[in-house]
Amino acid sequence: MAKKRVIHFALVLLGLILLGTVLVLSSVSYYLAINSTAYLSELEVPVLDNTTRWNASEHGMVERIPRILHQTWKSETLPSRWKAVSEGCREMMPDYDYMLWTDASSREFIAEHYSWFLDTFDNYQFTIQRADAIRYFVLHHYGGVYLDLDIGCLRPLDPLLIYPVILPKTIPVGVSNDLMFAERRHPFLAQTIHNLVTFDHSWILNYPTVMFSTGPMFLSAQYSIYTSSHPSEPGEPSDIRILPKSLYGKNAKENEAPHSFFSHFYGSSWHADDAAFIGFLGQWGKVLLWVGL
Repeated sequence: MAKKRVIHFALVLLGLILLGTVLVLSSVSYYLAINSTAYLSELEVPVLDNTTRWNASEHGMVERIPRILHQTWKSETLPSRWKAVSEGCREMMPDYDYMLWTDASSREFIAEHYSWFLDTFDNYQFTIQRADAIRYFVLHHYGGVYLDLDIGCLRPLDPLLIYPVILPKTIPVGVSNDLMFAERRHPFLAQTIHNLVTFDHSWILNYPTVMFSTGPMFLSAQYSIYTSSHPSEPGEPSDIRILPKSLYGKNAKENEAPHSFFSHFYGSSWHADDAAFIGFLGQWGKVLLWVGL
């Protein structure tokens, strides 16, 4: 009898944990949902080959985003596996300025231009948090395009520079911070850098701590906050546009994104086993809930 009670208690506890997990994941998915009008369509973006350049003024438009490529690494010597990828983007767009933000230059930049954030920057538990944070600050200060080192360029980014801010859609929900376009001093970036202090919390495990304090989930929350407080006209896109899989290319199957601007080599070396566990729950949580019931 006692053994049955223990089993019964364990099953109830498992069911409650799974139910809580599904409720949290469902709530997050609802809160971070993206309005369909925000997505850039292939009809809005000229499809060019990898050598053809595009000038906004020739089409009666204005480039809002400056021609600057930002990347981060711990030193000025890029790892061999990513060096050719980075150089490929720069060679494709030689008229773009290139700014590599190292651990040292990132701290110097924060100390000089955003000294109010220096204590938070220095006290981050994980190096990746500083690498996340600096990209928001340099885009706010200079504007331009931030790319992770594991993102390659398939064609010049010129046609995308007419939009104030572009963020890529990620899975399973929200936006990613591995690629960002922004004009200088955009209010979304101002909100983002100031909310870094508010969102600076430890979630025990490294993956959720990074994701929710500086990473994609943090940026997704900022997007949700901004679009809620800056509503656009019905049927009209906001000033933040979302890059869909067809133009972003990440996690796309073969021939699913023939017009993508980017190739992806999937680094994410900082992810630990807890990342795989969270991804597993996101994919199979509801199935496990029903099995538990």
